[in-house]
Amino acid sequence: MYAAPARRDPAAAPTTASPASDGAPQPAAPARYAEDPSWQLRFPAREQYIARARVAFTSWLKERQEPEISAEAVDDAVLLLSELTTNAVVHTRCLPEAELVCRATLSVRETPTAALLRIEVHDHAEGDDRPELKNSEAADESGRGLCIVAALAADWGVRTSTVTDGNAVWATLRLPRELPAERPA
Repeated sequence: MYAAPARRDPAAAPTTASPASDGAPQPAAPARYAEDPSWQLRFPAREQYIARARVAFTSWLKERQEPEISAEAVDDAVLLLSELTTNAVVHTRCLPEAELVCRATLSVRETPTAALLRIEVHDHAEGDDRPELKNSEAADESGRGLCIVAALAADWGVRTSTVTDGNAVWATLRLPRELPAERPA
């Protein structure tokens, strides 16, 4: 399987998020209504919290009304988030108290027939600890995460995070939209 290489992305504007008080994933802001085009979650960089992040992200995606996101697109988006967060937890050298910041932004103005969902995971990797695609063998038990990301995403890349001073690994997913039916004249 061939996967496209990552591209560097210009830094996004920084935002603040509320810290987790009990170690559980915490929304960065008060509950938002379904039409808010952005989502953010901060949680400890430990494997047991990845499933909770998937559940929270799935709920946000399913609440979407404009555009409504198909079940297949929800599955693809959640898989992207899962691979990016797992990669950050398993492969970065960060302190045990480090947190990940996951973000998603929905752009409904992409084209008349597609919206764009951007997913970012900000980690606390130090130095040149950047994720890279690997050529995995069939017998390998790991190392395919970024290949999955590259296969599903319209584009993906790595940049320095303005939130954590580590990496921000991002992926974009095109979300097909149905055009409104034309009314007979």
